[in-house]
Amino acid sequence: MAFQIALLLNYISMFFFDFLHYLIFKFYAGFKEKGAASTAAGIVGGFQLLNVMGVIMLFSLTQKHKINIEKWVVVVLFFVFQIYTYIRYIYKEDHSIDVIEHEWLNKTPSYRKQMSIILFIYGAISVLGVFGLALYLGTRN
Repeated sequence: MAFQIALLLNYISMFFFDFLHYLIFKFYAGFKEKGAASTAAGIVGGFQLLNVMGVIMLFSLTQKHKINIEKWVVVVLFFVFQIYTYIRYIYKEDHSIDVIEHEWLNKTPSYRKQMSIILFIYGAISVLGVFGLALYLGTRN
Protein backbone atom coordinates (compact mmCIF):
# COMPACT_ATOMS: atom_id res chain seq x y z
CA MET A 1 0.00 0.00 0.00
CA ALA A 2 2.77 2.44 0.93
CA PHE A 3 4.55 1.67 -2.34
CA GLN A 4 1.38 2.46 -4.31
CA ILE A 5 0.95 5.76 -2.45
CA ALA A 6 4.59 6.63 -3.17
CA LEU A 7 4.06 5.88 -6.86
CA LEU A 8 0.93 8.03 -6.91
CA LEU A 9 2.73 10.94 -5.22
CA ASN A 10 5.63 10.57 -7.65
CA TYR A 11 3.22 10.62 -10.60
CA ILE A 12 1.41 13.71 -9.29
CA SER A 13 4.63 15.57 -8.53
CA MET A 14 6.17 14.71 -11.88
CA PHE A 15 3.00 15.81 -13.65
CA PHE A 16 3.30 19.10 -11.75
CA PHE A 17 6.96 19.52 -12.70
CA ASP A 18 6.23 18.53 -16.30
CA PHE A 19 3.82 21.43 -16.63
CA LEU A 20 6.25 23.74 -14.84
CA HIS A 21 8.93 22.71 -17.33
CA TYR A 22 6.57 23.31 -20.24
CA LEU A 23 5.52 26.78 -19.08
CA ILE A 24 9.12 27.83 -18.42
CA PHE A 25 10.06 26.48 -21.86
CA LYS A 26 7.26 28.50 -23.48
CA PHE A 27 8.42 31.62 -21.64
CA TYR A 28 12.02 31.29 -22.83
CA ALA A 29 11.03 30.15 -26.31
CA GLY A 30 9.07 33.40 -26.62
CA PHE A 31 12.42 35.19 -26.48
CA LYS A 32 13.69 32.95 -29.33
CA GLU A 33 16.26 31.39 -27.00
CA LYS A 34 17.93 28.39 -28.64
CA GLY A 35 18.34 26.32 -25.48
CA ALA A 36 14.91 26.98 -24.00
CA ALA A 37 14.32 23.30 -23.21
CA SER A 38 17.60 22.86 -21.36
CA THR A 39 17.14 26.20 -19.58
CA ALA A 40 13.70 25.09 -18.42
CA ALA A 41 15.09 21.73 -17.24
CA GLY A 42 17.77 23.55 -15.25
CA ILE A 43 15.23 25.83 -13.61
CA VAL A 44 13.00 22.89 -12.67
CA GLY A 45 16.03 21.16 -11.13
CA GLY A 46 16.73 24.35 -9.21
CA PHE A 47 13.18 24.43 -7.86
CA GLN A 48 13.50 20.81 -6.75
CA LEU A 49 16.71 21.68 -4.91
CA LEU A 50 14.95 24.64 -3.27
CA ASN A 51 12.19 22.26 -2.11
CA VAL A 52 14.67 19.91 -0.46
CA MET A 53 16.60 22.76 1.12
CA GLY A 54 13.35 24.28 2.38
CA VAL A 55 12.33 21.01 4.04
CA ILE A 56 15.76 20.73 5.69
CA MET A 57 15.50 24.31 6.95
CA LEU A 58 11.95 23.79 8.23
CA PHE A 59 13.18 20.70 10.07
CA SER A 60 15.99 22.81 11.49
CA LEU A 61 13.41 25.19 12.96
CA THR A 62 12.00 22.34 15.06
CA GLN A 63 15.40 21.47 16.54
CA LYS A 64 16.94 23.14 19.57
CA HIS A 65 20.40 23.26 18.06
CA LYS A 66 21.43 24.60 14.67
CA ILE A 67 21.61 22.18 11.78
CA ASN A 68 24.45 23.10 9.47
CA ILE A 69 24.11 22.18 5.83
CA GLU A 70 27.51 21.54 4.35
CA LYS A 71 28.24 23.28 1.06
CA TRP A 72 29.30 20.02 -0.59
CA VAL A 73 25.88 18.51 0.21
CA VAL A 74 24.16 21.41 -1.54
CA VAL A 75 26.49 21.07 -4.54
CA VAL A 76 25.89 17.31 -4.77
CA LEU A 77 22.11 17.77 -4.51
CA PHE A 78 22.31 20.51 -7.14
CA PHE A 79 24.08 18.21 -9.58
CA VAL A 80 21.74 15.30 -8.86
CA PHE A 81 18.65 17.38 -9.60
CA GLN A 82 20.23 19.04 -12.65
CA ILE A 83 21.29 15.73 -14.17
CA TYR A 84 17.97 14.05 -13.38
CA THR A 85 15.82 16.81 -14.87
CA TYR A 86 18.10 17.23 -17.88
CA ILE A 87 17.89 13.53 -18.70
CA ARG A 88 14.15 13.46 -18.01
CA TYR A 89 13.24 16.39 -20.26
CA ILE A 90 15.93 16.37 -22.92
CA TYR A 91 16.65 12.69 -23.55
CA LYS A 92 13.42 10.88 -22.65
CA GLU A 93 10.85 10.89 -25.43
CA ASP A 94 7.90 10.35 -23.07
CA HIS A 95 8.68 13.69 -21.39
CA SER A 96 9.60 15.71 -24.45
CA ILE A 97 8.19 19.16 -25.01
CA ASP A 98 5.83 17.78 -27.68
CA VAL A 99 4.39 15.16 -25.33
CA ILE A 100 3.95 17.62 -22.45
CA GLU A 101 2.47 20.21 -24.81
CA HIS A 102 -0.05 17.63 -26.02
CA GLU A 103 -1.02 16.85 -22.40
CA TRP A 104 -1.25 20.58 -21.62
CA LEU A 105 -3.43 21.36 -24.63
CA ASN A 106 -5.77 18.47 -23.79
CA LYS A 107 -6.65 20.21 -20.53
CA THR A 108 -9.50 22.71 -20.39
CA PRO A 109 -8.65 26.41 -20.62
CA SER A 110 -9.82 26.95 -17.04
CA TYR A 111 -7.59 24.10 -15.83
CA ARG A 112 -4.61 25.56 -17.69
CA LYS A 113 -5.25 28.99 -16.19
CA GLN A 114 -5.59 27.56 -12.67
CA MET A 115 -2.46 25.45 -13.09
CA SER A 116 -0.52 28.46 -14.40
CA ILE A 117 -1.52 30.46 -11.33
CA ILE A 118 -0.68 27.57 -8.99
CA LEU A 119 2.73 27.12 -10.63
CA PHE A 120 3.47 30.85 -10.36
CA ILE A 121 2.51 30.85 -6.68
CA TYR A 122 4.60 27.71 -6.14
CA GLY A 123 7.62 29.40 -7.73
CA ALA A 124 7.23 32.57 -5.70
CA ILE A 125 6.77 30.69 -2.42
CA SER A 126 9.71 28.41 -3.17
CA VAL A 127 12.14 31.21 -3.89
CA LEU A 128 10.95 33.65 -1.23
CA GLY A 129 10.42 30.92 1.36
CA VAL A 130 13.88 29.37 1.05
CA PHE A 131 15.70 32.68 1.05
CA GLY A 132 13.54 33.95 3.91
CA LEU A 133 14.22 30.79 5.93
CA ALA A 134 17.93 31.03 5.16
CA LEU A 135 18.03 34.63 6.38
CA TYR A 136 16.03 33.81 9.49
CA LEU A 137 18.08 30.74 10.37
CA GLY A 138 21.31 32.57 9.63
CA THR A 139 20.48 35.31 12.12
CA ARG A 140 18.98 33.01 14.78
CA ASN A 141 21.13 32.49 17.85
